[in-house]
Amino acid sequence: MRRICIITGALLLAGCQGLNSSGHQDSTDSKAAKTLYQKSSIHASLQTHQRTPDLGRAYSTVPHSSSRQRQQAEAAQPDLWLDLAEQMTLDVPLDHPRVVAQRNWYLKHPSYMRSVSERARPFLYLIKEEIEKRNMPMELVLLPVVESTFNPKAYSHGHAAGLWQMLQGTGKNFGLHFDSFYDGRYDVMASTRAALDYLEYLNGFFDGDWVLSLAAYNSGEGRVQRAVKANRRQGKPTDYWSLSLPKETQNYVPKLLALAAILKHDNHYGMTIPMLPNRPQLAVVEVEGQVDLNMAADLAGMNRGKLKELNPAFKRASTSPARNAQILVPIAHAQGFEIAMADMPEPSRSSHYQVRSGDSLSLIAKRNGTTVQALQKLNNLKGHTVRIGQTLALTSSSNTAPNVASKANSIYKVKRGDSLSAIANRFSVSVTELLRWNRLANKHSLRAGQSLIVAANTR
Repeated sequence: MRRICIITGALLLAGCQGLNSSGHQDSTDSKAAKTLYQKSSIHASLQTHQRTPDLGRAYSTVPHSSSRQRQQAEAAQPDLWLDLAEQMTLDVPLDHPRVVAQRNWYLKHPSYMRSVSERARPFLYLIKEEIEKRNMPMELVLLPVVESTFNPKAYSHGHAAGLWQMLQGTGKNFGLHFDSFYDGRYDVMASTRAALDYLEYLNGFFDGDWVLSLAAYNSGEGRVQRAVKANRRQGKPTDYWSLSLPKETQNYVPKLLALAAILKHDNHYGMTIPMLPNRPQLAVVEVEGQVDLNMAADLAGMNRGKLKELNPAFKRASTSPARNAQILVPIAHAQGFEIAMADMPEPSRSSHYQVRSGDSLSLIAKRNGTTVQALQKLNNLKGHTVRIGQTLALTSSSNTAPNVASKANSIYKVKRGDSLSAIANRFSVSVTELLRWNRLANKHSLRAGQSLIVAANTR
């Protein structure tokens, strides 16, 4: 079953800036986290968050919050940054020297937040919704600013990756998937859920102290716990500000809290922060089986590069053959993509095939509408031998999108058995374009004998 739900973000993904890496979570702590996490009192709630909700049948569109609630929020506060600031509740020691130093740095570098704001544009609303669903502090939405400057492709010298700069071990402990096709740390949706799961675990570990939890996200719960115990033995206070921690961790939390203070201040201390729309602009389409991303972009009627920018977790030109995929697309293209994927036979969706038990090269060729010779050439095979688990290319990744239909073929009369995706493929257009040009609500609007506009020059 293919499923679709509205989530957040913006249509365009801005260019990447430099990475402010943190190298957080030492390996010992991340290995211990899974055992402690499973035993902690918050385990049940985390399992609820990790579960994928039933998003409904194909073609359904389900907002994370009701349309009325979202419209009310947008009307009350159309600027996403200001909406986030209004929900921030953590105490900030405004006069603490470390907070003052970080606040002054932000104010002296206004271009920093302008750049970060552009990179955050596709993802802020998504993260906001996840935090709201869990009733966690809204200040956590700023962690990707400190971790990666909101660069979804960020990779640090400490081997942390993605918006939330997670190590692979920590990611696995909190539900992220990894294979030769996919790295969950770069998946904006999956990594956000995993990072918030980890932060919930840390908050339970430190008895509800969110500031200590943030410090532990940077340097590992073991290191912070040792600092707390050392102060306790010496009769010193055990709050974050009193602990002896690495310099990076001493600056880490003040960076986040100083930015929160600037956002909450009426005029941002005189710093201009670009307004972001307080509404979702991306949809996630879940599809079964392997999907060629170039073909997916063509079906959605969108730029191939943009689709890959929105989905940086995929290492290759296609999704993994071993698991279902969640693909982010702009809302304007989501319905067309969903319909096209539902209409298309599974063997036609991917440019790759993973060999299974009982397969032979001739059987694979027949099943996928190609020849043994073509498969041998594409995959540099000298003979007919294939092995279970081997991934074979079915088509060349250099194939380009077909040209637009000619004027002579600009009107098409629908025949019995036709589908929108079949007609789109025949006339080298996208399903989204057919829906828009013909003002069709969905694929069920199609009927035999109907005249369809199939080229842009007839509008």
